[in-house]
Amino acid sequence: MRPFLSLIAAFALAGLATPGLAAEDATKEQPARPVAATAAVLALDASDIRSSGLVAYKREVVLSFKIGGIIQGFSVDVGDMVTQGQSLAILDTSEIDAQWREVVANVEKARRDVQRVAPLVGQGFAAQARLDDARTALAMAEANRDSVAFNRGLAEIKAPADGVILAREVESGQIVPAGLTVLTLGDIGSGRVVKVGIADRDVVKIALGDGASVRLPGIGAPTTAHVSRIAPKGDMRTGAFMVELSLDDTSLQLPSGLVADVAIRPRSAAESRVVMIPASAILEGFGAEGSVFVIDPATSRVARRRVAFGPLSGENVQIRDGLQPGEKVVSAGAGYLRDGDEVRVTDLVALRDNAGKSAQ
Repeated sequence: MRPFLSLIAAFALAGLATPGLAAEDATKEQPARPVAATAAVLALDASDIRSSGLVAYKREVVLSFKIGGIIQGFSVDVGDMVTQGQSLAILDTSEIDAQWREVVANVEKARRDVQRVAPLVGQGFAAQARLDDARTALAMAEANRDSVAFNRGLAEIKAPADGVILAREVESGQIVPAGLTVLTLGDIGSGRVVKVGIADRDVVKIALGDGASVRLPGIGAPTTAHVSRIAPKGDMRTGAFMVELSLDDTSLQLPSGLVADVAIRPRSAAESRVVMIPASAILEGFGAEGSVFVIDPATSRVARRRVAFGPLSGENVQIRDGLQPGEKVVSAGAGYLRDGDEVRVTDLVALRDNAGKSAQ
């Protein structure tokens, strides 16, 4: 019986010794794991206000006739370049010419009446009131003549500036009322702008002079611009505020109506602390949040940290909260790590080579 009890005691002692060995193995120092790391950098475009707009001449003039009538003809068409003072369109002046002849005759008659009455008043054969009435009638006739002369001069549309014809709304022989849009002229001397509708929540961040990047179809690199005008009132239908961007490169020959992608960079957002890291550094995501491994430069150990995501930008993702500029995160090899592991930063090529050797 005594040898049997000794055997049981020996097994018990062996069982008690096993956990101690396991604990010793658990506390054994693990070698530093190779990882690739990237420093968080400021996302300079994180606060950009993005939208689409239309290229236009800064000054686009709508031209029309002062009086109604029949259009006799045009000397230009859409796309034609014109010079200041050039005749663009003219009305049939038969009616206005007749009115001119009538008012000229009325002036001549009123003048003769004054000349005839004046001597009679001086001789006492007519009252002074009659002469005053005659002179008033002459003044009214002359005013009417001047009005017809003014309208007669506006029976022809002339270019108010050097430019290009952007639109022609009517054709020859058409009867048009006074003030109807006939032609639209783009003043080439005024330069080109991009007109963008900005939401109310964003327009309050913009100030005159703020820089912008404008990407145009058919032009590889984006061109620069600046905010030159902000509408003081929003559109009643859409609620958007019209913002005008003046292109810095005045040599660009762009057609009016060209669609442009715009990114306005408010100066008020210059102190933004939003950073950017590779999307591969994200361990897992939960809606607008996720986690990354941040490397402690003093100990070379990693710590899991929760961060708040921003929008994607190519292969990178913006981090709006949780990281500071310059902090290093594990960008490759994070899947083999645990919180507190020691790491050895290496380049991505070497990391792939080590992974290949481990697989073999």
